[in-house]
Amino acid sequence: MNELNPAMHLAADYLESTNTVIFLTGKAGTGKTTFLQNLKQISKKKLAVAAPTGVAAINAGGMTIHSLFQLPFGPLLPGGDSRPDIHYNPEKKELLSSLELLIIDEISMVRPDVLDQIDLILRNIKDSNHPFGGVQLLLIGDLSQLSPIIRDEEWAVLRRYYTTSYFFSALVMQKAPYARIELDHVYRQKEQAFVDILNEVRNQQVSAKSLALLNTRYIPDFRPATDDPYITLTTHNSIAQQVNTEFLEALQGQEFEFAATVRGDFPKDAYPTEINLKLKIGAQVMFVKNDGSAEKLYYNGKIGTVSQIKGNTVFVQCGREGKELAVETVEWTNVKYQLDGEAINESNAGSFAQIPLKLAWAITIHKSQGLTFDKAIIDVSEAFASGQAYVALSRCRTLSGMILRNPIGSHNIIGDPAVIRFNEQATLITPDAYTLQRDQQLYEKYLLGELFNFGALQTRLKGFEILLPDLEKEIISVALKFTKQLKTERSLQAAAYFLEKLTVATESLHQQLPGLIGQSKELAKKADQLIIWLMNRIRLMEYFAQASFTTAVYLELTKEKVKTYDRSYLKALNAPPNEKLYEQILEWREKAAVKENIMPNMVLSEKTAAAIAERLPDTLKALGVIKGIGAHKATQYGPELIGLIRSYQQELQSPGTEQVSLF
Repeated sequence: MNELNPAMHLAADYLESTNTVIFLTGKAGTGKTTFLQNLKQISKKKLAVAAPTGVAAINAGGMTIHSLFQLPFGPLLPGGDSRPDIHYNPEKKELLSSLELLIIDEISMVRPDVLDQIDLILRNIKDSNHPFGGVQLLLIGDLSQLSPIIRDEEWAVLRRYYTTSYFFSALVMQKAPYARIELDHVYRQKEQAFVDILNEVRNQQVSAKSLALLNTRYIPDFRPATDDPYITLTTHNSIAQQVNTEFLEALQGQEFEFAATVRGDFPKDAYPTEINLKLKIGAQVMFVKNDGSAEKLYYNGKIGTVSQIKGNTVFVQCGREGKELAVETVEWTNVKYQLDGEAINESNAGSFAQIPLKLAWAITIHKSQGLTFDKAIIDVSEAFASGQAYVALSRCRTLSGMILRNPIGSHNIIGDPAVIRFNEQATLITPDAYTLQRDQQLYEKYLLGELFNFGALQTRLKGFEILLPDLEKEIISVALKFTKQLKTERSLQAAAYFLEKLTVATESLHQQLPGLIGQSKELAKKADQLIIWLMNRIRLMEYFAQASFTTAVYLELTKEKVKTYDRSYLKALNAPPNEKLYEQILEWREKAAVKENIMPNMVLSEKTAAAIAERLPDTLKALGVIKGIGAHKATQYGPELIGLIRSYQQELQSPGTEQVSLF
């Protein structure tokens, strides 16, 4: 983190050493996105990133909130479905159960009922009464920018429960201690006069003097030169599309079309550019991705002009004297989270491959959020939502680089009094070194409670009550009484007690495991996972029965988990049906991935490979219905996969076995 930015340091300290909910805000251009990207690299917590829209999720490198938590899109009434997580598969439950830090970007667009639903789900999954089940939330955004999109009929239902449509009106935020940290160093704009104007627009208190200075940038009938890279920011998508189409059609010369390649799961509303991108020599374009190479030749939002097109390469000239850049197809990935042992890893659910450009004579203000422009033509005369004028104006680096299509009046700067009231109240509870120390102590107490929290054991114990009859009385009930009167000085004695009881239970279950295998494979697998859970808790009790509890040691111990033990007799349980064919499919998958230059999981997941090996589909239709294949992959990979299946079956059968039709 930047040494000269105390606010970023304070936020980083809070996220590293507490589980306090953090609302990280700040004016446009103060480094909120940079902070998020840095945090993803350095955080030691198991985290996931989510955002309210597909585009915001792709930009943040995460998932949409609705995908991560499998939420419906309509109003979510408090106290409605008490167990919305009941339909989650075991992998989803395990993933959310392991979550320690949830980052929500563009929080200004998140409705309060969505946040309350997340709270309910995490409390259920974690079996905890703490807000969000004890998971720390980092909420990033600026309430002065784009607000939640909520229809009148939806608000008619929700207004009975919430005072505003913003996240801070969520019921959970009334009881969850949180810290509001504001980044106040503006990196995007350097002109103090322009910064002052933006501050007034953001606070909805624009003076006549500032408005007059702003309107000096109104130049009637302004038309930029063809080689002058101005982009128009407008309120409506139809206007932006019309401007781009008219300018493209006015250009002479051949039109080139580039088709995107979409693989797997990549939502249409998250496409970063056109699926069929039409370009001509002379077209004004904007880069829609940062250059991933070491040279960093372009960034998301950089404007240029198409200078030549050769095959699948588009050459872009940036500025009159700028270097001509050769631009080729790049790939965006749709992130999904999955549990790998005890770590939460990102996996690619799908991809979108295309030339990282889009026509850029015009763009909507909504799509411009997070971007920076050197030259922009702004039209907020038809602004219809709070924050639109501020978002548009704050995209510009300088006042001189901005042209107003129409004069701006105070009526164009739409704000929300509820946001002003919230910001005024929040400044009264700005955190500092003292509150950080207090919240660190509260976090330590919370983690001590987690050490003796056996709620997860109670859930895992279902089906094993007869095998472990004393567990409820000697561990779960005793722990519940102890945590109600939690004292650090008694933790050594408590850890020693639970160490003994957990060790006896684990040894007993381990001895009974061979018999369970013959009784039920599914029950044996659950017993195996229960043993691993017990052994991990035993490791913690062994240490804290000898040493005083500290946050640092607890977090260090929980990073390295027991993943296995003597499980030789479990091998048959974990082997997929037709194991040899399964291995052959995985070997083929690796070669296909190398050939297409993609991740192996984007060809087939291991789960899908196991399903193919088990079902032995003999036609493309039968292959296509397997989860993870579908019609597209069946057509693309079907002949090779069914060829592998036939070869495998021939090895098992006598010569001359009749072959079935591929189709």
